Amino acid sequence: MAVNRFSSRTSDLTQGFLAPMLVGATKYLRIAGYFRSSIFELVGEQIAQIPQVKIVCNSEIDINDFKVAQLRNSYLQQVFNTEDIAADALLNKPRYRKLAELLHSSNVEIRLVAKQMLFLHGKAGAIYYNDGKVKSFLGSVNETKSAFANNYELVWQDDDFATANWVEAEFNALWEVGIPLPDVIIDDIDRIANRQEVTIQDIANPTDMPAAAMVEAPIYRGGEQLQPWQKSFVAMFVEHRETYGKTRLLLADEVGVGKTLSMATSALISCLFADGPVLILVPATLKLQWQTELLDKLGINSAVWSSDRKSWLGTSGQLLSAKNNSTEIQHCPHKIGIVSTGLISQQRDKNKDFIKEAALLLRPKFGMVILDEAHKARSKGGFNKRGSANNLLAFMRLIAKNSRHIILGTATPIQTDVSELWDLFSILAVNADFVLGDKLSLWRDVDQARALITGKETITSPKQAWDWLHNPLPARAEHHIIRDIRDMLAIADNKFECHNHFSSLEYSIQMPLESLDKDFFKQHNPILRHTVLRKR
Repeated sequence: MAVNRFSSRTSDLTQGFLAPMLVGATKYLRIAGYFRSSIFELVGEQIAQIPQVKIVCNSEIDINDFKVAQLRNSYLQQVFNTEDIAADALLNKPRYRKLAELLHSSNVEIRLVAKQMLFLHGKAGAIYYNDGKVKSFLGSVNETKSAFANNYELVWQDDDFATANWVEAEFNALWEVGIPLPDVIIDDIDRIANRQEVTIQDIANPTDMPAAAMVEAPIYRGGEQLQPWQKSFVAMFVEHRETYGKTRLLLADEVGVGKTLSMATSALISCLFADGPVLILVPATLKLQWQTELLDKLGINSAVWSSDRKSWLGTSGQLLSAKNNSTEIQHCPHKIGIVSTGLISQQRDKNKDFIKEAALLLRPKFGMVILDEAHKARSKGGFNKRGSANNLLAFMRLIAKNSRHIILGTATPIQTDVSELWDLFSILAVNADFVLGDKLSLWRDVDQARALITGKETITSPKQAWDWLHNPLPARAEHHIIRDIRDMLAIADNKFECHNHFSSLEYSIQMPLESLDKDFFKQHNPILRHTVLRKR
């Protein structure tokens, strides 16, 4: 029996030990301790030639999670992405492509063992050849590049069948209690190995936008993802941006459905489109929650305005701008700034003019303004006692003039009066006649519009239908009758006003209006067009 002893102090364990032994092998069994993909950089070529490679190694998964596939897979993905895998892949793309290729092949299998089940501190391997010979080894070395190339390691190797059988028996016992490397990790490696960087403009389908923008975000790298309804909202944001040139939406999902992440992801997309800076207005108690969610879920740094210190603060509470300088509120150091709505409500003088920081916020141009807890922006007074706008509503109507996109988030869009919904729409409609139409639009009359939308009133003539339909004229994709009207009147897809009087319309246009279903405007109206509401 030949015995060989190896020390990394005196020889190269990769080229002097492992690589030569793998040449011509038909089977390689490995108890690896902690496994890293970097080993394939060293001996990937040799491993690719071996018909059967099996590796069993440690994992940091809790035993309880180990039994539940979804928890296990999520945690594994989180651990896998703890290091900056994406950056490493950019520097070592050939190795990751080789790893992806090997993991998708039938010759390489990897299994993981829960940490409380066994801690695999012992390392060993058995290698089998066509001529019936075997080699086995024991030592301190893990199956990693750093272990073979950098660490101080000792290895004992012999070609005795009894040793190989003993190593294989130990391997089989561990293999039986392990679980296969989940597809989620293999897919992640494949994605990283073959990813191509694209600009946001290269993505043609809006429904693909959320996943494309989020693929490197912490929420995805942690094994989670946006829920379908959250993806749907982000896709709707993109679709409205393309259709109308700007997006005006009321997000009224129930509590617990994840509105914050839906709106935050839309803000991320807006930034990727370079639409301009994003201002998020929230109650003071939610400022840090928003900042934390942006960082932890999306990997986005944002700044919070401190009303006390008159400065922008970073995610660690550090000063990002000069202290006690109110004018800095106009110059957020990050693309996304978060400001308290309390500040807005308190900074309006008796002449109804906004002052101090609130006045300064009305100067810049914004790509997007998000108002959380938007139901607090409403007219004063209760039912049938509608008065002037409160400070927050008045401010939002002003800042909407300087913002391309407006997203209003609330779980309670109507508290005491349906008119409160029109308060919110009066914000969305600023410089956006496609929302409620121009000042002559019937949709701006709360009582008339409410009666039509609820079905208390119905359309009795084609002229009446035209009066409701043309101002604003919906997008062509909303209904085939609208598409036909646009085509016959040659109205461009990016135009949403039509001032043709009904009497001037040709009969070919008047005729379809006669056949409109009596409930047409219950399904096709500005409120449904610009409101998203999902229940748990």
